Amino acid sequence: MAQQVNVSVSIGGTTIRHFTSLRVDQSLHTHHTFEIVVPYEDIDDKNELFFKTAHQKLVGQQTEISITPYYKKVPGKFSFKGIVTELVLRNNSELVNSYVIRGHSPTFLVEDGVQRRSFIKKTLAQIFSAVLMPYPFLKSIDPKYQARIDYKAQYDESNFDFLNRLAAEYGEWFYYDGQKLVMGKPGVASQPFVIDGVQHFDMAISLKPNRFAMRHYNYTKHEPYAGAGKPVGGLGNLGAFAYGQAQNLFTQAAQLWPLRDVQFQGELDTAIHSANATNAADLVRFHGAGENPNLSVGTIVNVTGQKLTAPGKYKQDNAGSYRVTSISHTVDQIGNYENFFEAIPDTAEFPPRNPTVRMPVALPEIATVIKNDDPLKLGRVLLQFHWANQLEGKSSWARVAFPYTGSSRGMLFIPEVDDQVLVSYEANHVDFPVVVGSLYHKAQDTDYQSENNYTKF
Repeated sequence: MAQQVNVSVSIGGTTIRHFTSLRVDQSLHTHHTFEIVVPYEDIDDKNELFFKTAHQKLVGQQTEISITPYYKKVPGKFSFKGIVTELVLRNNSELVNSYVIRGHSPTFLVEDGVQRRSFIKKTLAQIFSAVLMPYPFLKSIDPKYQARIDYKAQYDESNFDFLNRLAAEYGEWFYYDGQKLVMGKPGVASQPFVIDGVQHFDMAISLKPNRFAMRHYNYTKHEPYAGAGKPVGGLGNLGAFAYGQAQNLFTQAAQLWPLRDVQFQGELDTAIHSANATNAADLVRFHGAGENPNLSVGTIVNVTGQKLTAPGKYKQDNAGSYRVTSISHTVDQIGNYENFFEAIPDTAEFPPRNPTVRMPVALPEIATVIKNDDPLKLGRVLLQFHWANQLEGKSSWARVAFPYTGSSRGMLFIPEVDDQVLVSYEANHVDFPVVVGSLYHKAQDTDYQSENNYTKF
């Protein structure tokens, strides 16, 4: 199985006219990668042996790859934009040199360093736009979740890891489609996939635990919220069957804490539905091996098949539509192309669960009180964290732990403005800071002390 294709490769204005092999790997949740093996003499002087000018021409340069079928006509054209991040000089046993050009999608730029910063009363679109603003590639930001988020913090995470986590928390699609970074509902571009003996497939129906229950407490209203998962729609006939069988097989619900702040019961129900639906999105998986290069992450493949029923007679059948979640494209030195991809039913409302997401563990740290006039009169304070990014290092109203729980119930001491305090986090979650004590420092008035600590209370 292979189709003849025309390939165009341009790296920083340099056209790569010959290559031994080309590969592009695209995945929903991670950076895309590419590798092109090129004869040494196509880039450097054939009389040389080591690096001469190739690294200056290629490393760090913008890359554009396009693949067009030579014979078969299919809608569209595969196009990929990336950046060269590695150049390998390879010498084989026949003393022949070649260059291996490796790179990533532009999303790799978003891994440029871990950050600590906070966002207060911003929407998902505003947070994503602010984080991605410095990066010079195309973006499409149109999340389903439109409400303002009271407080969200990035904590020792790269920008890419933070945005990946945020998208997962709210059940949003977040991926690179080869041309632009998409946050929100994926597109509707589709391509045919005909099972004809040249193109073939595997299709899997799997079962996994899919019962979820959550509980959350809103201290500003003194209201506990609880809920459990309800049947998920948009799975198609096979997905609905797998979901039902899993419900019958795995009867005990996972008891989870919501990954995001919840202000009312409806938000908890939404969080439960999101967790339930993302877990169920890939109960049906379609694996295809084909020769249509015009597929990328997010593309819908319309699958049809034909079966020989009698000499010269075929039965046509429609196997449904699926959205590509990962794909590998390969082209050899004479232009033979093939791909291998995985897809889920295109009716899935949510993306499949992102296995790369990790919740950062927030550790105790020092902060300074900047306001203590809590509008809700709950003894809370606003904090300025001692982070490198001071402009984006403030908290929302944070609770204070003191020996007081109400009238005639202990002693109330609210830290003053400019006091230095020790901050911990509920369940080590960075979005839930709580002040656990006050701290002296050199500039503070220290009249309240006793020589040799003789005075006792």
